[in-house]
Amino acid sequence: MKKIFFDTLPSTNLYLKENYNSLDNLTLVYTNHQTEGRGRLGRTWIDGDDLLFSILIKDNITKPTDYTFLMAITFVNVLKKYNLNSSIKWPNDIIVNKKKISGILLEGISEDNLKAVIIGCGLNTNTTSFPKEIFFKATSMTKELKVKIDKEKLLDEIIVEFESLYNSYINNKLDLFNLVRNNLHAMNKVIRFVYDGLEQIGSIKGIDDEGRLLVNTRGNILHLTSGEITLHNEY
Repeated sequence: MKKIFFDTLPSTNLYLKENYNSLDNLTLVYTNHQTEGRGRLGRTWIDGDDLLFSILIKDNITKPTDYTFLMAITFVNVLKKYNLNSSIKWPNDIIVNKKKISGILLEGISEDNLKAVIIGCGLNTNTTSFPKEIFFKATSMTKELKVKIDKEKLLDEIIVEFESLYNSYINNKLDLFNLVRNNLHAMNKVIRFVYDGLEQIGSIKGIDDEGRLLVNTRGNILHLTSGEITLHNEY
C-alpha cells in the first residue's frame, strides 16, 4: 500500500476524491490535522493528536458498503493487540468502554457509474481532552492505556491488518458479516432508533448478509439500512 503524508489537509477524503484518477488502488493518504474533516451525517470531525487517514479502493467495488465493515474489523483486531477490547457500533463507529474511539466515513466517486470508494478514518490516538459536547462519549487510546502511542507504528499495523483482510475478502475467503456479528456492539440491548419517521424502541439481534441491522421491536424484526441508533443509558 502506498502512503502519502501531509501535515495539514482540508480532508483526506477530499484529497483522494480530487486525485483518484492518478492514484493507484489501495493508496492511503494521512495527515496530522484536517481543517474540514467530516463525520457521518455531515458532522464535523474534531481532531487532536489523532490518526487521520483515507484509503482509495478502485478495484472490487461491487459491494462498496462492505468496506466500512472491513475497516471496522481491522480496527477491532489492531486494538486487541493493544489489549483494548472494542466493538462495532453499527454502522461505522468503534466503541471502547462504552465510548467512541473511532469513526469511519465511506464515500463513493461516481461518473456514469461507480469509479472508486474512499474509506475515511479517524482513530482517537493521543488526544487527552475533548470538547464538553463530546467529553462524556469519546475516548482515545492514550486515555485508556495511559501511554503515548506511536502513530506511525500504529498506522503500519493497521495497514498490515487491512491488507490481510482485504486479500481474504477479494478472494472470497473472509466471512465478513460473521466477523461483524461476533464483534457487534449492544447485542440484545435496548436501543432508540428512527424508522419511517418515528422514534421507536427495540433490541439489536445482529446484522443480515447485506449488512443491515436486525432490530426486534414488538415481535417484528426490522432490517435497518441507515439512520441513527441510540443506546439507552450509554453512547
